[in-house]
Amino acid sequence: ESADDTVEKLDAFTKFVSRQSLTKFLARAEVFQKQLEINGSIIEVGVHRGTSFMTWAHLSSIFEPVNYLRKIIGFDTFEGFVGISDKDSTGKSEHLKLGGFNAGKASREELLDAIELYDSNRLMGHIEKCELIRGDASLEIPNYLKLNPHLLVSLLHLDADLYDPTAAALKYFLPRMPKGAVILFDELNLDSFPGETLALLESMDVNSKAIKRFPFATSMSYLTV
Repeated sequence: ESADDTVEKLDAFTKFVSRQSLTKFLARAEVFQKQLEINGSIIEVGVHRGTSFMTWAHLSSIFEPVNYLRKIIGFDTFEGFVGISDKDSTGKSEHLKLGGFNAGKASREELLDAIELYDSNRLMGHIEKCELIRGDASLEIPNYLKLNPHLLVSLLHLDADLYDPTAAALKYFLPRMPKGAVILFDELNLDSFPGETLALLESMDVNSKAIKRFPFATSMSYLTV
């Protein structure tokens, strides 16, 4: 109901956005800073509407405008959940079903438009920085690595919620993460989506890692490789 036009509302976004949304943005910004000096690209498994994906993109263009080697690469079906494994079955979320968290057919197209605008407003915008991989991450991740054998990963953001894509991401990307790289979790230790925790427990010895969280945030947690 504000008299401001859309651009004015976006410029004054803190006037309208919720505390929870700002909290998530601040936590992501802190995580980004932790991997800033690590060589590699940022991988997000579970893009949904692109909120965190575009956060990584903007932060990279602000803090490291000439780092054309760091790509922002997102994996998502863009159709919601396409399969629920037995290891997800005890989850208590109402979204734990086929098609869960489907952001709608326009979400990918809107995100591609946003990336085009983003490229027009950054240094070295002629060099591709953002990439969206559509499909089941369990299948698309190994296919992507066959085409991109050079890839290193500085930040792995796991927000697929489910066991299979999370397990695939850890299996294929973890060996490509140098010391100091960061894994960010969205549903760890969360009974709504147990698959993320189970995938982590099968991929590494958590006794050897400090899994940290921010005191001001809720479900997000991270570890440094």
